[in-house]
Amino acid sequence: MRLHVLAALIGAPLCACAMGPGGTWATPQEPGATVVAAIETPLYDAFKVPVCLLRTPALLPATLASAIVPFSKSKEGSGGQYLGSNAVADCGPPYMVTSSQVSNEP
Repeated sequence: MRLHVLAALIGAPLCACAMGPGGTWATPQEPGATVVAAIETPLYDAFKVPVCLLRTPALLPATLASAIVPFSKSKEGSGGQYLGSNAVADCGPPYMVTSSQVSNEP
């Protein structure tokens, strides 16, 4: 038997283990997830700070406009509620990536 065919026969079952139940990707185990979380946290913060500083003030004109002319049939509510919910989402916690977030995401 050729070597590459033998390698494919041995490697195929290992690749099948990369998928979890229901066709989702298998999640990393706890030590690996902790390492990934430690690596992702500075990157997460590096993107979270500019989004908080730039996007939240960009919503102020729409908030002021909605004070004059309220939104009609909006799922997000008034402009003030929309600004508040987006400010919490952009600037609020979590500030660190945890291993449970890493291991639970597909």
